Amino acid sequence: MRSNRIFCAASLLGLFLTTFAVKSQVMIFPAPNVTLSAGYSNLDTRNKAGNLFYDHSGAYVEADFAWRVPLVVPVQVGFGATGSEYSDRRSIPDLADVNFGDEYDHLYSGLGLFELEPRVGVHLGGPTGFFAVPRVGAGLLVDTYSIDQSTNSNDILYLSTQHHTGAAFELRPAIQAGYSWGFVTAGVEGSCMYDAQEFRAGVFLNFRF
Repeated sequence: MRSNRIFCAASLLGLFLTTFAVKSQVMIFPAPNVTLSAGYSNLDTRNKAGNLFYDHSGAYVEADFAWRVPLVVPVQVGFGATGSEYSDRRSIPDLADVNFGDEYDHLYSGLGLFELEPRVGVHLGGPTGFFAVPRVGAGLLVDTYSIDQSTNSNDILYLSTQHHTGAAFELRPAIQAGYSWGFVTAGVEGSCMYDAQEFRAGVFLNFRF
């Protein structure tokens, strides 16, 4: 489904940008801090999705690239590429027995979100040890879904699929907390995207080249 493709595209884009970040060491650009993260996501669009069904629980992947700004407070700026996926299946009675013995028809749904975010954050802590990074990102949100629907008319069940692809502006405050060993850091993170009302909680691994 299209939502699966956009989730895979987000993963591939993150891998490509990570490779580019590694190669940037030999270019004129300063090497960024590269953070890869993944975890659980929860989406609530009940006020906007009408009667369309989808699973509110899903998964996300993310790649973040940040550069330190030489100020008294360790501000870091950069961008992130991230995607999340939500899929579901429902069974409904097969009134007309068109499935030749199977008592149920099956409805499927797939919903995917993909974001490209410029970000700014503050690193609270030293170069090693425990630290926290509150940040905020805002940018492009692309949403796509394919969701089956059923209509019963005179005991005849009609199935159809509704497709949608759209774009919007999104705002996502987030926080990371973890431990740094110098060139490698690891920890946990949480974020909440406004408008689409998506909450995320996951783990991250950071590389400093």
